[in-house]
Amino acid sequence: MKRQMVDMLAELVKIPSDPFSDKQEVLDYVQSFTDQIHMRNTLFGDAQSPALLAEYGQGGLVLSGHLDTPPIGDYWSFSQSQVASGRLYGRGAADMKGTVVAMLQAAADLVLRKVPVVLAFTTDEETTMQGAAALSKTLPMRRAKAIVVGEPTGLRVAHAEKGVLDIAIETRGKAAHGAMPHLGENAISKMMRIVRGLESFKGRIAHPELGTVTMNLGTFHGGNRLNVVPNKATAEVDIRFPPPYSPDQLYREIEEHLRRIKTPFTLRRLVSLPSIQIDPNAPHVRLLREVSGGETTVLVHASEAVHYTQVNPRVVIYGAGEEELSHQANEYVKIESVARATEVYKKYAQRLLSPRAAT
Repeated sequence: MKRQMVDMLAELVKIPSDPFSDKQEVLDYVQSFTDQIHMRNTLFGDAQSPALLAEYGQGGLVLSGHLDTPPIGDYWSFSQSQVASGRLYGRGAADMKGTVVAMLQAAADLVLRKVPVVLAFTTDEETTMQGAAALSKTLPMRRAKAIVVGEPTGLRVAHAEKGVLDIAIETRGKAAHGAMPHLGENAISKMMRIVRGLESFKGRIAHPELGTVTMNLGTFHGGNRLNVVPNKATAEVDIRFPPPYSPDQLYREIEEHLRRIKTPFTLRRLVSLPSIQIDPNAPHVRLLREVSGGETTVLVHASEAVHYTQVNPRVVIYGAGEEELSHQANEYVKIESVARATEVYKKYAQRLLSPRAAT
């Protein structure tokens, strides 16, 4: 059984599923498996970001994951799907194809035992999350006894995650010859003042486990030639914030902070996702902690749980792989962690149906 699991993971990791890849191949691979175990498959979303809902029975557990990954990138020491020292390396191994394989393996066993289970897989979590938005409208997601979102938690039960506020900043200047900068206004210099001011921003809210606001200046563009005073500069900033911050509240605070710099700029939102706080003592969370025997944790990145918590309060986050390995060179997942997650999902699905689970 473990050999089959490793082979499946190796095959899944080798299928390109970054934002520039056709997602149909990775979706076909998973759908072929769910067909074989006699689950009822329904596709949602569009051709660019299809999502799969595979159902067996009603009123059970939903196992939710995403099939897409960031690009592979550079500076790898291991080849894609290479196995070494009990680890399988490759883009998406930790985030989160290892967990997807655990969910598929668990579903196959649950179907044999006639235990209701639903698989919800998307192909655009790393970009738009339109697939999760579409799936959240379905009855199986709304009526599930619990939804487990399989982000990499290191086999710990996660009950909170930061929200996302991505912003674009633009400064304008006046073009002039580079030899006569006094005749122009340098938009890059203005942007540098804005960025320095942004770095001094301190959020007013802190979470006991997630801390406060963090920022990453992800892109910076300005100028066309070195001998021309640039008349435009743009920057994109990825901001993560803890509950109970709201995106609107944080946006207002940042805008007010930047206005104090006395440098003209324009500000607009690119992405806005709320933070999540799940009651760690809720029955469905306590049951997963009992089944897994694991510790609790929180996530600094956002997940599709943000869509599912809006339609079903019984959401929890649990998966194989470590969060800090996500999007890194030499990303890997421990094979034993995938096997352990498989067993936890199976046991959790069965325990949810018992009278004790409702207490």
